[in-house]
Amino acid sequence: MHHVTKVHFGPLLSEVRTKVESKRPLLRYLVDRREGLRNIHPKELLTSDFSCLHSPYSLPDLSDAIELLLSFAKAGKKILLYGDRDSDGVSSTCLLAFFLKSHPQFSDINLEVMVSSESDPYGLCKEAVLKIKKAKPDLLVTLDFGSSQADEIEELTNMGIRVIVLDHHEVPVRIPTNCALVNPRRTDSVYPEKKICTAVLSFKLVSAILFRLSQEFNQIYVKTDTIEGSDQKETLYFQNGIRISEEILKSLSLDEKNFLPYPEDFLTSIPVDAERKIFYYQCSKIPDFFSNLEEETDLAGIGTITDMMPLTGENRHFVKLALESLTKLYAGDKKRKGLSELLKELRLSPQGVTTKDLGWSIGPVLNSAGRMGKTEEAVSLLLSETVGEAKTKAKQLLSINEERKERTKRNMDRVERYFARKPERTTKDLVFCYEPDMEPGVSGIVATRMVDTYKKPAIFLAPDNGDARGSIRSYGKENVLELLESLSHHFLHFGGHPEAGGFSIQIDTIPTFESELYDAAQKWLSQDKERETIHSIETDFTVLTEEMGERLLKEWKDLEPFGQGNPDIKLGIRNAKAIHLTPLSGGKHVRFHLIGSGSLKYMIWNKGEEFQKFMSEHGSFDLVGSLEENFYQGRTTLQFIVEWFGISKDNPTD
Repeated sequence: MHHVTKVHFGPLLSEVRTKVESKRPLLRYLVDRREGLRNIHPKELLTSDFSCLHSPYSLPDLSDAIELLLSFAKAGKKILLYGDRDSDGVSSTCLLAFFLKSHPQFSDINLEVMVSSESDPYGLCKEAVLKIKKAKPDLLVTLDFGSSQADEIEELTNMGIRVIVLDHHEVPVRIPTNCALVNPRRTDSVYPEKKICTAVLSFKLVSAILFRLSQEFNQIYVKTDTIEGSDQKETLYFQNGIRISEEILKSLSLDEKNFLPYPEDFLTSIPVDAERKIFYYQCSKIPDFFSNLEEETDLAGIGTITDMMPLTGENRHFVKLALESLTKLYAGDKKRKGLSELLKELRLSPQGVTTKDLGWSIGPVLNSAGRMGKTEEAVSLLLSETVGEAKTKAKQLLSINEERKERTKRNMDRVERYFARKPERTTKDLVFCYEPDMEPGVSGIVATRMVDTYKKPAIFLAPDNGDARGSIRSYGKENVLELLESLSHHFLHFGGHPEAGGFSIQIDTIPTFESELYDAAQKWLSQDKERETIHSIETDFTVLTEEMGERLLKEWKDLEPFGQGNPDIKLGIRNAKAIHLTPLSGGKHVRFHLIGSGSLKYMIWNKGEEFQKFMSEHGSFDLVGSLEENFYQGRTTLQFIVEWFGISKDNPTD
């Protein structure tokens, strides 16, 4: 298959079971090979609860944001939530809006919810600023953008509009003034996690508000510890789940008689550090604190998956908590009516919502509204107040998603024809595609598929409302924002993450942009000293066909959720022989079995014709792919998704 130059097959299962001393040797082997997992306590690896989450109060400007929301709500002043169009923007906006509309403290809130549409450039563009001015809010909360738009924010604050920014994108040198910028990527942020999505920041804000309204807020807890390696003692002070220094404590001018002892005897089911333990202890003293927050995890988890955050650390816990919450919602909890009806319309497995459901069903449906210029439809679904309204909105959103799929398919067909006519363009360091008949709204999906096909960074560009909108996706660890910055003189707007960015550009400047692009890309990539010059695949294990099955899948199921930073387990099979080959979708896909692996189905997507031609020339072959459960038409089956097939050379099993 495309561009694979080397396959490194991992050890045989029997070798790992023999060499690794553990009751669960395969799991131990996998954990030790994953940087984001190897150093955490086994109980925290296997289980998630609210004790695993960090206190939100170490986020920069969070306390200011809380006080602004509380004071403006109490005074009856108008509050505008303005979110980005993608799934994280919609999830974060609706999470906060749902809380503010349903919590008794905000029963009289003057709240308006607004989201950008696909026709708008990214962030606080002139169109967005005009909409905000027309809405005339007293307090503006931007969600999933704003960090890099100091000029626009200062224009609004000079008009008397107070601003809160909840965002997780890269923070430039100059940040907005007179603004509460809640962003873990700020250089002055001491929050333990840097890569969390905006939906998680909304959750953090909600949990901090609940804590702020309790008697535990600003309480001081004191802990005496022995300094490691000596007999000396030290006194530690904690406030709102954060350790504070004695200097800060003195500046607070508090009466030490009111300090509380650290709850040494308080036990958590998962061993956590002192800060997380004290915050969890304090939260457990607040009536209904965790029950109120449980359902807020669902949108935080959806945002985490769809925005491709690394599934290590706190993100891992959010996704697991979200799956638990969504499974309960699917089973009959009616509080979030919109999300509940969406789950029913998607006909997910009754056995429980999975990470795959978040990434391949729920997330894409919510994302589709923004891609098709109908972001408001996703918001109105999630904020639906009646079951009837929610059911109607869920059906509408699924219809929009089908439109999005068809548009993506048409664009991909054009991309394939484009590179068939111009194969020399696939030899560049970066693959670029633009033609006037490309359709807007799905550029990110198409760019991602170009990366998957050509194993290089990719840019896809399509006309959109008189200009053109483009998406760039990285292949490895390269930072795409650096390339966009070097070419920024061509753009009307640009922004994004290190892994994924977007920009708008005037159509008549595209030829000049492209002429500079390839040299800029070559220079950009040459600065990455660790960049691989060949594409290789490395499998976790080499598996015999007779070892494939549900029993094997269960051995590493506790490593879920899989995704960015914690990829699915990659398996290699040597000298396989296929039988019962069945072409699907006119030969585009193919299903088959392997001799020795019983009824297990093997699936190859989008390379069916290539595989059939390969089979006609070779009797046996090697495979790389992953085992997964598939729920379809009421049945759950096991299947093997093939990532690569071929005949590997000089890659013996270690």
